[in-house]
Formats: sequence, C-alpha cells, structure tokens
Amino acid sequence: MDKGQHSESPPPERQSGPQLHEPPASGKGISSSDDNKDKGSAQLQGLSSNPKGPLDDAVQEKFAKKS
Repeated sequence: MDKGQHSESPPPERQSGPQLHEPPASGKGISSSDDNKDKGSAQLQGLSSNPKGPLDDAVQEKFAKKS
C-alpha cells in the first residue's frame, strides 16, 4: 500500500519550532477549574446514591415468588 505524503510527522530536523520545542497545551479551557468544581457539587446535591430505574418495578413483579 502506498503511503501518502502526509502519513507521518516530519523527521525532527525538519519539524517547526512549535512541534519540536514548545510544551504541550495545559488542557484547560477558558473557565477556571474551581468554578467547575462548584457547579458540579451543586448539581449533585439531593441525588440518591442509586436511583430507581424505570423497569425496577416490572423486574420485581416478574421475579417475585408467588405462593
């Protein structure tokens, strides 16, 4: 199979400054991480640890022992 012209990165001697010398990005977006933590904890208030699913009642009824 013929490799395309752009299938690999250029060798180190041909890489541009940003490819070779600059550190990778921080991975952070525009908003601060502290702000995101506050929003996340506020959304979790009042949630049960294991909420009831839509089919839980049907499963209980189907597999209930009948005497």
